Amino acid sequence: MNEPSDDAKTRLQQLELENLRLKAELEARKAVQGSGKTVRKLVTESSTRLMVGKGLKKSFRQLLEELPEGKVSRDTLAEIMTHTIWRITRIGTFAIVMAIAPLLILIVQTTILNRQNDKLDTQNGLIGRQNQRLDQQINLEEGNRRSSLVFFMSNIMDKLDLELRSNPQRRLSDPLIGRIVSLSQSMRPYRYLENDSLTPRQLSPERGQLLFMLVNSDLDQGTYDKIYARANFNYADLREANFSEAYLRGAQLANSSFSKANFNFADLQGADLSNAWLEQATFRNTLMSGINLSGANLRESRMENIVMLEGDLSNADLRQIYLEGDFSGTNLENVKLQNASLVDVNLEGCYFHSLGWIDSLKFLDVKGLRYVRDIYFPNLELRKKGFVMDSVYALRLDPNSELAQMQSCNLAVEAIVQSNDRIKNLQFNARKNGYSLSLYPTKNPFGMDDLDIAKDSVWLYRLSSEQRDVASTVAWVQYHPKQQVLSEVFPNTDQAPVVLRYDKKLLKMLEDGCGYDY
Repeated sequence: MNEPSDDAKTRLQQLELENLRLKAELEARKAVQGSGKTVRKLVTESSTRLMVGKGLKKSFRQLLEELPEGKVSRDTLAEIMTHTIWRITRIGTFAIVMAIAPLLILIVQTTILNRQNDKLDTQNGLIGRQNQRLDQQINLEEGNRRSSLVFFMSNIMDKLDLELRSNPQRRLSDPLIGRIVSLSQSMRPYRYLENDSLTPRQLSPERGQLLFMLVNSDLDQGTYDKIYARANFNYADLREANFSEAYLRGAQLANSSFSKANFNFADLQGADLSNAWLEQATFRNTLMSGINLSGANLRESRMENIVMLEGDLSNADLRQIYLEGDFSGTNLENVKLQNASLVDVNLEGCYFHSLGWIDSLKFLDVKGLRYVRDIYFPNLELRKKGFVMDSVYALRLDPNSELAQMQSCNLAVEAIVQSNDRIKNLQFNARKNGYSLSLYPTKNPFGMDDLDIAKDSVWLYRLSSEQRDVASTVAWVQYHPKQQVLSEVFPNTDQAPVVLRYDKKLLKMLEDGCGYDY
């Protein structure tokens, strides 16, 4: 028999190798299929065990074995019920845990977002502070530039002292006045740092300092008139300044800050204080005719025995103010008077445009309102303003009213009291010590409840520095109109009254209705 050729041998070997390869591949596929079945079996058994439980499965198998025989034991049923209840409880617990899990995730996510928002708020706050600091830096640089003008002011004041040494009339030369005027124009307002924050309004402390130095230089009135006619002191910062007896006639002081300032016995006639801040300022025996206080803030201020003829109080804030004096012809348009006290005021000729303003006063807590409403009546009048005729309501005095008679009598009795030497000395000494004493009525033959004035046969006054502070009283003075006796009395003591002298010529000022009929 012939032996196979080499080609046949080679082919045979290849077929054997291919056969071996196919067998190996077949066995590998069988192994994979077996492992897949094993995994599926494990997954099925695990899920079944998880959902059903090994004990429940065993109980059902026992039930199936006992059913063909028709003998199902109670133990089998008990086990089935017990395992069923147990599986339901486990599944419910699992469901609750699965339901809570997203909520926990949401809570964690919300907490992270809140922290992120807090970080953003902190970042925004830091950016805001940075912007605030930049704003402060810009304003402080402007303030530093303008405060350098103080050196020029020092030079001007040195020249002022030099001129006054050889000038007993205390008059300044026109060139020096021109320099003062120019300096006041250069000292423009700005916002500056105060208590680690910028001031809310633009002010000029340098203008305030310049004005205060000029006022205290005791210059000639003609010199002051020249300076005030041209100089600019608007937006001056003069809080708590003492302008007692100061000459400020015609000064330009609009938008300035005079909180808690003292203007006692000062001359403010024709001055422009529009939109100025004058809260808690004091004005006693102050000359204020022709003054412009439109839009000014005068809350809690005190105006005692002042003269404001034809002034302008339009849109001024007079809440909680104390008013006493002559306001004849003053513009009262839209004045705010909540909780104000009107004591012995002369409002003859004061005007406004709407009756609604005076009617609204009855709804406000204004002390002394009856005093005003019973004495005055609004009269419609035409007034010329430039080239235009304006219709206004002017307050006119009713001379037949009882309160008008009380006002007239009170002025006469006060003149009698102040003519006494002891009263004059007390007021003079108080003035030297930086404060003033005024007469406050507590009793008279008319009486007025809303002004705390009791009705009596005598006129009784307190000489005091404060109307609301009885403890500041230095003397109690009584005038008996029927006996024409002026005396100092001592309430709540056993000390007898001391008779005081007064100017008898003033008796002719008293009318018949001032208490003679008692």
